Amino acid sequence: MKKITTKRAVGFAAAMMMTLCLILSAIPVSAAGSLSARATVASGSLESTASSDIIVYFTHSDYSGATPSEAKVTANGSGGLSCSYSGTASVSGSDGALSFQITIPKSNVSYDGMSSAGLTLNVTYTGGAGGSYSTTTTVPVTKDPQDNTPVTPPAIAGNIFTIQEDAPIPSIDAGKQAELSYPIESSKRISGDVQITAQLPEQLYFTTASATQTMSFIRSGAQKYTFTVSADSELKSGTYPVTLTVNYKYSGEAKSETITTYVKVNGKAAAEEAVSDLVVTGYTVNPSNVKAGANFKIAVTVKNNGNATCKNALVTMGGSSMSTEAFTMNGTLDSQTISSLAAGASTTLTFSLCSNSKMASGNYILEAAIGSGETSTTSKIFVPVTGNPEAASEEAKNESTPQLIIDSYTYGEEGVTSVVGGEVFTLSAVIRNTGKIAVSNVKITVSATADAETGGAFSPANSSNTFYIESIPAGGSITQSIDLLPKADAKPKSYGVDFAFSYEALVNDELVTKDLTQTIAIPLTQPDRFEVGEPTMYGPVDFGQTLNGYVSYVNKGKSTIFNLSMKVEGEGFTTAEAETYIGNVESGSSDGYDIAINPTQAGPISGTITFTYEDSNGDTKEIVKNFQSEVMEYVEPEIPDGGMMDPNMPVDAEGGMPIWGWIAIAGGAVVVIVIAAVVVSKIVKKKKQAALDAEDDYDDDDTGAQQ
Repeated sequence: MKKITTKRAVGFAAAMMMTLCLILSAIPVSAAGSLSARATVASGSLESTASSDIIVYFTHSDYSGATPSEAKVTANGSGGLSCSYSGTASVSGSDGALSFQITIPKSNVSYDGMSSAGLTLNVTYTGGAGGSYSTTTTVPVTKDPQDNTPVTPPAIAGNIFTIQEDAPIPSIDAGKQAELSYPIESSKRISGDVQITAQLPEQLYFTTASATQTMSFIRSGAQKYTFTVSADSELKSGTYPVTLTVNYKYSGEAKSETITTYVKVNGKAAAEEAVSDLVVTGYTVNPSNVKAGANFKIAVTVKNNGNATCKNALVTMGGSSMSTEAFTMNGTLDSQTISSLAAGASTTLTFSLCSNSKMASGNYILEAAIGSGETSTTSKIFVPVTGNPEAASEEAKNESTPQLIIDSYTYGEEGVTSVVGGEVFTLSAVIRNTGKIAVSNVKITVSATADAETGGAFSPANSSNTFYIESIPAGGSITQSIDLLPKADAKPKSYGVDFAFSYEALVNDELVTKDLTQTIAIPLTQPDRFEVGEPTMYGPVDFGQTLNGYVSYVNKGKSTIFNLSMKVEGEGFTTAEAETYIGNVESGSSDGYDIAINPTQAGPISGTITFTYEDSNGDTKEIVKNFQSEVMEYVEPEIPDGGMMDPNMPVDAEGGMPIWGWIAIAGGAVVVIVIAAVVVSKIVKKKKQAALDAEDDYDDDDTGAQQ
């Protein structure tokens, strides 16, 4: 058997100790010094970051070791600033300090213009000694593009609580209660209770028993801080700040920090009062050309442009032409009642009338008056009448003064059914002399028919509104054209245009002057300028998380759009609100919609958001917007081979290896030393035993010799 010497045992123990030292020396150490940062708008101003890059500067002071070649940086917006950026920063070093710089492109940035703006930064790089350094901090974004002086951010131990990235802003309606919920994350695991207290803006009030809640952050993941509030009924629309104060203990020391988040209030301007607004949107005359002495019908279409159901509205047919000399009702009343009409709905009422047999040819005006509660509106209805031939023959016998009428008119190309506000159009009218005598010195003046709302919806464009015609023979006609400009802010409906005639005729050898006015109707519509922005998706997210997004819309037109609804469709996700009815959107109004979808698979997902609405003409239109995002596979975090980490174990708030890691290393060192001592002890014992055995053998030999 080979014997192990004491010298060899001691060498073995020394080798074990050297191995332990090498293991300990390979463990990275925390970065010396501190990291400070400054973010500034490259050009323009903070209110328009959509057209400006953002430059971020870093300084690591009191740094020792070789300068790293690069640093990896991720940046996410905070406050009213939305940003998603990941890239590599350039690094330079001098006088024991590192300097970093990144430029975040303007395409990665958007700002709501209403609240504070900041960037949450994560910086990771490898030092010359082999240590990996990492820190997370939040820096403000300055409005001054000239001041690039780095600003020292709060220490990590004092700024570890944040609102979960991409969390939606809760909302509340003025005069109502709502539950507000904010998901709060901690970058460190904190042993012990954490107390969070909210401070609300004015006119928002707590309805819960206490504004302070005790929470635990010993495990990773967001904790929801939820409470119920009520909003004053007079509170205006807007986004208001909510301050959260976090109190906790770290290493026995009491610490406190604040988080600024927001709540969206839908005030009276957003939740408009319930009103009804009945208007005449169209009418038809049957037959289209009424003969003198004949019966006819007028069908009037009434629409509720309000946002509430209208009840017991009264529609009355009247006007100066409603008389025994022109029109009378034919077996029915001149008023009809609309018992109920829902918001955005239309109904048609039919009136039966009779024309006087002695009526001359021409366009006659009736009025449809709508009374609803304390409001009333009146719309003009134009009825073309062809005079009785027998009456005309009688007039010819009496050599009556000849009559000028508008035989027909057009206001655009074939198929055009209305003119557009703010766009010039050409009105062409065929003017006919229906008499048996020629007329001369004809003066025609074209003007807009005055009404209570506009005072006249049309004005001449590119020419005078007065024309002179030398003569029109008996039974002859002329065509007269004029360019007109509709008012850009006129409500969509039919408006009148007056043709005032002044002419002379020789009747019974006597020169007679005649003045008369005829009115025609022209439907006016406003251009549809409803616009939808590009959807913003707050991704990527891990599989199993909700993917949130936002899409905005605005009605830039002069007319209300009706029955707006939204539908979200696509593959690879589900959503609780696939279809949403929004309602009517007034001219100049804008708003947005929060999207929340639940991915059913990892990888790229895409879909469409379809907005459907009715314009002022009642035509249904659609706007489709595409969106896409990424869903990441969830990766289970790795657990060290040494066993499970105690979740209650405190963590070094300054970065570097956790305390439990140092304890494990120290424990391992003790184990190695103990093993080495045991091995040496056994070797020594064996050697002593061998010596004793040798002595015993020697004694035995001597005894035998003596015998």
